[in-house]
Parts: sequence; C-alpha cells; structure tokens
Amino acid sequence: MPKHSKTPPLAPMSDVFKQLSDQSRLAVLHALWDHPHFVSQICQQTGLSQPNVSHHLAQLKSLGLVKAEKQGQKVLYSIADSHVFSILTECREHVEQGVRLD
Repeated sequence: MPKHSKTPPLAPMSDVFKQLSDQSRLAVLHALWDHPHFVSQICQQTGLSQPNVSHHLAQLKSLGLVKAEKQGQKVLYSIADSHVFSILTECREHVEQGVRLD
C-alpha cells in the first residue's frame, strides 16, 4: 500500500463521497459520461424530474464534479474533469470485481 507523507484533506474528500453516495447523482453523472447535456436531456435519460435533476446538478457543481456552460437560455452540463471519470471508473471496476473478504 502506498505511503502518504502529508495529511489528506479529509473533510472535502468526505463531502465528495457523500455526494457520490446518492444513486440519483450517480445517474446524473452517468448521463453526462459520453457528452454534455441540458437538464431536459438528463431528465429524459434518468427518468428524474426537472427539479430533482437541477438540485442534484447544483450539489455536484458545488463540489466541482460537474461544470456548467450557459448557451442562450439553457445551461449545458458536463463532467468537470478527468479526475471525476477516474473516481467513477475505479469505483465501477471495484464493484464489478465483487467484494473480497480476505
């Protein structure tokens, strides 16, 4: 196991994991995986209501997990950066490998 020399920012890290612990937020991130979407497109893809999607996007944006780009009257949302892809990919691979109790 790698050794870390400095104390990690535990509170912000905990906040990220709290946001990712919500299945609806994971569905929103999954909807944004391949390319950016407007709220209405995320609603169609996830089956979540517009207020619900907007709430989740605000939470994800507040922690820098998604970014927003105004396009006229609408806002286009996308995954913020490669770190978010890495976190989600690693988690998915861990889950798909199954839980090991050794």
